[in-house]
Amino acid sequence: MRIVHVVETWIGGIANYVTGLMIEQRNRGHDVVLVCDPRTMDVAKLDVDGIHVVPYRSSRSPLRFITIAREVRTLVKPLRADVIHCHSTYPGVYVRLSRFDDEKVLYTPHAWSFMKKDISRATALVFALVEKWLARRCTRILCMSFDEVRAARRHGIAPDKIELVYTGIPTDAAAERITDETEAAAQPSQQIQIGYFGRLDYQKGFDILVDALPLLKDNLHVHVFGVAVRGGAAMPGEASRISYHGWVGPEETKRAMHSMDVIVVPSRWEGFALVPIEAMRAGKVLVVSSESSLPEQVIHGYNGLILRQLTGECLAEQLNSLSIDECRRMGANSRHVFDQAFNADKFFKSLMNCYENA
Repeated sequence: MRIVHVVETWIGGIANYVTGLMIEQRNRGHDVVLVCDPRTMDVAKLDVDGIHVVPYRSSRSPLRFITIAREVRTLVKPLRADVIHCHSTYPGVYVRLSRFDDEKVLYTPHAWSFMKKDISRATALVFALVEKWLARRCTRILCMSFDEVRAARRHGIAPDKIELVYTGIPTDAAAERITDETEAAAQPSQQIQIGYFGRLDYQKGFDILVDALPLLKDNLHVHVFGVAVRGGAAMPGEASRISYHGWVGPEETKRAMHSMDVIVVPSRWEGFALVPIEAMRAGKVLVVSSESSLPEQVIHGYNGLILRQLTGECLAEQLNSLSIDECRRMGANSRHVFDQAFNADKFFKSLMNCYENA
């Protein structure tokens, strides 16, 4: 099967999701092509052997959508794809504005555009109407959470187009071995290391974490792994309480996550966040907001804590309640949840069934 993935930005969860998907599809003998804007990614660092990369120029200006749609169709048509899989809102527009005859078009929103909380209700309604119209121009829409499915139904998107596919990621035996050896050699400590992985922006709730900093106990230290994608971002907080590590690649992220005790995800909205799954794979406690799909990944008191209110005070209260023993107990439970619900084999089997059924 020849599979073409169309993406726009290449950072964070979408990049990790598509990279893992392409590698697995390549390993299973499929012919995989990535159509991307090289201005938003370092193609040299993609580092996936056997993946053909085709460049195009994206834009978020509605005035350019038709032109880009034609360009993408011109690039994709000669590839003779069996499946075209577009990821996130703008590639979903570029691909679905064109008509394809034999190719099956799959669309993963990675969080519906109308679910954003930093836009007006009128803008959200316009986005929903556009998504409803474009839904007729693809074979399947692959939602990553029940929250996305419910949102689609609320806005009248045809239910026969929707399919739920929970994301899964591979286990990481090498990182786990290093972690086990490190933990065995480490001295007992009551210091709790808290990790934040993601963009420093409103959606990800970075401001909630900043508000919590002055209220944290002295034995808690926050590590931030991420950068602001659009515009600058201040780096507030006392050095004794917070450390900024900037953006780190996938391998560095794995190692950094294994060195944490707690992972915080105070997002205001998500499609289906990868950070909690990566944290569960690493056997770490999760402290998440009660928004969007995040409650689908955490059982309160079992593998993590769900914030009752999305405030710095509530986040600090939950973090201050944790002890090292609690972190170890819930961390072990996190790994159990990962093995049962979010392993890669289950995910890839479900996704490839969608491809074949399409």
